[in-house]
Amino acid sequence: MTPRRSVLVIATAITALSLAACSSSDTSSAPSEALSAAAATAVPSAQASTPATVDPAQAPYVTTDCAVGQPIPSADAPVGGDQFGSVNVNVGTSGVPTVTIGPDAQPATTLEIDDLVEGTGPAVKAGDTLTVNYCGVGMTSRQMFDSSWSRGEPISFPLDGLIQGWIDGLPGMKVGGQRLLVIPGALGYGPQGQGSILPDETLVFVIELVSIP
Repeated sequence: MTPRRSVLVIATAITALSLAACSSSDTSSAPSEALSAAAATAVPSAQASTPATVDPAQAPYVTTDCAVGQPIPSADAPVGGDQFGSVNVNVGTSGVPTVTIGPDAQPATTLEIDDLVEGTGPAVKAGDTLTVNYCGVGMTSRQMFDSSWSRGEPISFPLDGLIQGWIDGLPGMKVGGQRLLVIPGALGYGPQGQGSILPDETLVFVIELVSIP
């Protein structure tokens, strides 16, 4: 990404984030419309069409490298990494994770939070502005819909403007850490979905907290 495009993407994304936050007048009964600066607008290819799901009978395991985004179907379970139900996350030496969705994947009914790497810096508090790297994969499609790692730069945004799964799932996380969030559809984009995110789809996120500005 050239520096000019980077500035354009971030400016457009912040505008979309602000509009989405303002349009949600009843946050008690519906999830926030905004996920993050990049998830809403920064990946046109992910928003252009709904991705085809990968048949679990043909490829029981689908692994996504968050630096690339291309799903890799496999008949074999991943080796190593951290297993959380049907989700396996492997944080490589580069710090960029791979996310594998297994054949027994089922929609989440509650928010699941797991620390992959324990941070040592300040902890997130409600209302903070965060700078993060992150990767999002759909549980049903088993495909990545967004990744700051694939764009080569972290991004900053206010926690209060994001989907409820992030608002509930990030407080307490420390700078330098990586956290897995498995977010049920009701705490994500709900029945309307968004772009390539399917209606009521469970969202799998790996988030690296870079700083709290």
